[in-house]
This record gives sequence, C-alpha cells and structure tokens, in this order.
Amino acid sequence: MDLSQYNLIVTCYYSPQMKEAKKYLEKLTYFVLNGGKILIINNLGATMDTSGSNHPGLPEINSLYNLLGISYSFGWRKITPDSVTVNKNYSLSETLRFEKKRDVERFALISPYSESLVRVNDSEGNVYDMAVLSNLGGIISYNYLFNDEGKIIIDLSKLFSTILFGNDDTFRFLVVGPENYDLKKALDYTLFRYDWKSSVPSTISIYDVVILMNAEFPITDKTLLEYISNGRNVVCIGKGNVQKFVQELRIDSKVFPTPPNFRISIRKNLTFQRSVENAVILVSSNQNDAIVWKTNFGSGQVIYYPIDLMKKEYRGLFIQSVLSQLPMSVQPIINSWSLYLDDFPLPAYSRKIDKIVREFGEITDNEFYYNVWWPMMKQLAKEFGIKYTTIFVPNYNASVSWPFSFQEYTNTPEQLTALKELLNSSYEIGLHGYNHIPLTAERWTTEQLDVALSILKIFLRNTLGEDYVPYVYVAPDNIIDLFGVERLLKVFPSIKVVGTTYRGTNTLSEFEVLFDKVVIIPRTTYGYYPTDTLITNSVLSLMSLGTYQYFLHPDDLFSNDRNPEEKLWIEMYANLKEFLSTMKQYYPFLKNHWALESGDIILNFFKEKPLIQREKQNLRVIVPIGFQLPRYYYLRTNGPFTISGGRIVYSYGNLIVIEQTENKMEITKK
Repeated sequence: MDLSQYNLIVTCYYSPQMKEAKKYLEKLTYFVLNGGKILIINNLGATMDTSGSNHPGLPEINSLYNLLGISYSFGWRKITPDSVTVNKNYSLSETLRFEKKRDVERFALISPYSESLVRVNDSEGNVYDMAVLSNLGGIISYNYLFNDEGKIIIDLSKLFSTILFGNDDTFRFLVVGPENYDLKKALDYTLFRYDWKSSVPSTISIYDVVILMNAEFPITDKTLLEYISNGRNVVCIGKGNVQKFVQELRIDSKVFPTPPNFRISIRKNLTFQRSVENAVILVSSNQNDAIVWKTNFGSGQVIYYPIDLMKKEYRGLFIQSVLSQLPMSVQPIINSWSLYLDDFPLPAYSRKIDKIVREFGEITDNEFYYNVWWPMMKQLAKEFGIKYTTIFVPNYNASVSWPFSFQEYTNTPEQLTALKELLNSSYEIGLHGYNHIPLTAERWTTEQLDVALSILKIFLRNTLGEDYVPYVYVAPDNIIDLFGVERLLKVFPSIKVVGTTYRGTNTLSEFEVLFDKVVIIPRTTYGYYPTDTLITNSVLSLMSLGTYQYFLHPDDLFSNDRNPEEKLWIEMYANLKEFLSTMKQYYPFLKNHWALESGDIILNFFKEKPLIQREKQNLRVIVPIGFQLPRYYYLRTNGPFTISGGRIVYSYGNLIVIEQTENKMEITKK
C-alpha cells in the first residue's frame, strides 16, 4: 500500500502472525518517520512471521514502538486484575468492572510525551500499562477497550482527535494561509507548537491563537467568528486600506518594556488597516496612526498586524504584539548576550592615520590599537563586568592559494603580547580564519582551504601552545556557507560557534544548529553609535529570542562606513558606555557570557524544547530529565499567581522574567 496519503493509520489484529512481518514493521516505521501517526488496537499483528523462520525480534518490534514513546518486552500472561485505572480525560465509564482473567504484557513508557490511558495492577504488585497515548499515536489492548459488560470504556473520538490534532492542553498556534518564511521563523524562535494550514479547518478550538496570513479585515468566516466570540484570539496579517510614509514606530508599554522615548526608525511607506472604533493601539506611527491594534469581539479579540512589518528585523515586534494581548503566556528565551571584539588582536602597519593623529597626536595605528583602544576596553570590561570574546585575525592578505605565510603577524609584535595576555585572562580567544577571506565555495577550492586552515592550525599551536583549543569562529565579512563550515570542522573539530550577521540575506544568518553540534550565532548589534540604533536593534532581538549579540572592531574609528560622522574616539567610547549602561539598567536579568557559553545555551535552547501545557488559565512547563536547567521565560498573566519549580527573576509588571529550576514548573493563577 501507498501510505503517504494518510495522516493516521489504525490497526486491529487478533493474530500475531503475518507474512513478511519485518517488512510490514519497516513500512510502518517509515510512515511514522515521514509524519504519519498510528494507533495500534489489540495486537501489533507482526510479532511472528507465517513462514516460521524470519520472526521479528525486539529490535524490529521496538523500531516502531520506540517512536511512540514505548518500549516493549516479551512477557505475555493472563491475570485477574487487582485494580484497573483509566485516564479520566478519556474515560467513558464511571464504574469499571474487570473481574475476568485478562491478558497483560510489558509496555514501558520512555517518553515525557507518552501517558498511560489504562493502568493495570495485579495482586503481586506488578503494574502494566495496557493503553498508551503519545504525540505520534498509541496502543490499546483489546482486553481493556471494553469492561466486563462489553461496554467500551475509552472515548475513541477524543482519542483520534488528540492523536491527529494534539492535546488540547498544549499551548499552540494555528497559521492559515500561504507560507511566509519570516512568520515561520518568528514562531520557530518561540519554540511554540504550531500547525500551518492552507484553509481554516473544522476543528480550531484546540488552538490558543489563530493567525491569518494575507488576511482581509473584517473577518467573515463563520468558524472563525464563533471561535473569537467564545473568547479566543485571532491575528490578521494583511495589507489594509491606508498607505503612508512612516518615519518611526512607537510601542505601547504593555507590548514590551523599553527604555524611555524608545522608537523604531523605519522611514518607509507602510500599508496598514485603518483601526476600528474603540480599538486598543499597540504600535503607532510618529503621526499617531494606529499601525498595530486590537479590537474585542464577543469575549474574544482580533489583532491586526500589517504584512509590511512581517520582516526579519521585526519578528520580535510581531511576537510581543500577540503575546502581550493573551490572558496568559510563557515564552522560552535564551537569556544570554555576548560582546565580540572582532578583528582583535589584529595586525597593524605602523601607519599614521589622520583620524588617530588629530585626536592623539603623532601615534601609529599599532599604538592606537594596543596602547589606547585595548586598555580602555579592558577598563570597560571591568566597569561593566563583561566577558569578552576576542576574534583573532593573523593576516589581512587576500591569498587563497599557496604560499600561505604569516608575515603580517610578525610585523606587529604587539599581537603576540596581546595574545599571551588573553591566554592568561578571563577573556576568550576565537578565530577569524587564516585571513579575512570568507570561507565559501565561491572563494576557495577544497584543497586550498584545507591547506590554509591546516597551516593556521600549526601556526596556532606554535604561537599559543598545545593547551589552546578554539571553540569560536567568526566569519570574515560575516559570510560563510555550508562548504565553509564543513571544511572548518574538518580541520578544527572543536569549533562549536560560528558567528555571522542577522541582517544577511545570502549567507547563514539565522540562529540555528548545524550538524547537530555547531551553533550559528548572527550578530544583531554592532558599532559604537548611534546609541538609539544600537538600543533598537538589541531590544528587537530581545523581543524575539531574549538575546542580543554585539560586535565591535578596533578600527571602527577610521572606518568610513562605521564612523560616518567622523566622531572622535572619546565620543565613540562615550556612546558605547551609554548603550551598555542603558541595556544593563533596563534589562538587568540578562546574563553576559563568552560566545562559547552562549553557544551552549543556544544549542540546548533549540535541541531541548520544553513542553508547555495549559489547564484553563494555568500553565505547566515540562523539561524532560537530562535536559539543561535552569531555563528562562517571559511570563505574561493578567492577575496574581503562584509558581512552583521556578522563581521570579525580574518583574516589569505586565511582563515577568522567570527561571525554571526544576523539571516541572507550574504557574497557577490565584
């Protein structure tokens, strides 16, 4: 059979024998791997092969069962149950009679997403789970689908609905409409569960929020109108009926906590929907136009968000515009930021550059980097308690073929002095590559890049010693492709972090995990000024992921694109201090880390996703045993609450930062 057309398969076998049983199990395994779900009633039907010579063993049987969060072991027997417990959420019978002998087998639950539906105890103290539900399907022993009177005891319609659509107690979104990359990434970054459909399905009550992509306002769909009137939330992302040039955006304080006079400079034509009467304005323009707003409908609400703002840099603005209007939500965040000193230590050329000379007199670039800039940066780190990650570049030559030398490094003895100082400091040394040429297939051949990186590896061992192990690599010009990452890991398998830029479009520019171990960390903020721009970029990043990644360069002073106003170094330094002071004052919960530490946190953030459940207006966050703790969240709730398994780290009133300290954290409204 071609199983690809099905979402759910229900099997019900009496006999355990089947022709070519192993092939059957293999086919069902691939069905589940490709997104299908399966409910096995009574017998698996394939524990014996009718040929009598090719029976499946536990590896073949559990290849399917393990995907369902179950581990099976042989041990069939008949017992008279001492007691039988049926999960109250799926039970159809208040009185249960199981006085006749019944089959039992050994099924162990091995997943936090698996739950017992029917649990049997015998007189000897043994416990058997004879019906199990997981996120990919489940099993029900035929003996425990009916009671002694022959009445069915499990609500199969609810069970099918749960398997197909998920538990209705799981916090989740539904998106309806055409695919949109930025909306997908915005939701991916929240770690929320979401489904994406081309049209409104008949069952939407299980969703906390329905997002309509390319929507028109007002809503006319009857299913959606009923959903909203019953107290639910719909977000319309669409064009609208007004077009204006917008200079800047202003955010209502309830959307996200920001420093005073916070503005998002936008300077573009925006198309947006004119707000309805009595709408609550969430984001406005400098001309007081309602750009993002919400309106009540019945006991529910509709939030309008212009599709022109569904851009990469505004993903966090979208998420906070939605979450801030829900009665209760908890958003996982990274809660880590890093400061990279990019291109440092760096080679210099004993040049007297006008922008240095006009401020410091007749000194060279070497003297500025190592006698002015670096001492002031160390003082800054001491003042703000910052753990720098420095990104060492030995050459600026453009060589992509042999010979590969380090002549520029030898021309600047201050580089070696600084490197030795860093080795014995509380700072981290990362790599920029052999030179400042991006590691891409377009720039290098495989052989040439392998040689250049291998020579760099020997140079580092000779220069920094055997104990130095590089964990961080920042891509020159913020550009690297998969080819470059693969070649880098071949020579430097210790690399765990690759730095790029969030504003990139033709390179790896998302927070993501590659090859199951390397984290791409794009910079979200860079430079010394304007301070407002640094704050805006950082806050938008905090809205999305609860992190910002900050890059500085020692040569920013005399870079035309990074110092367009030709400011003095002392002015740029003052801007830098103002930015750091503002972020520390208004976001004191944020933890500063080396890039390696931040990379480990981000790796676990994406690989070890918590399960967020709701029960009425209460929330439960489950992190399986073995996952990293503590974890951090933005909590929103419209009333007093208690918290167990966690604690409040910082409160803004309408947004609370919480730390999860135990595997199960419960937030209960009073």
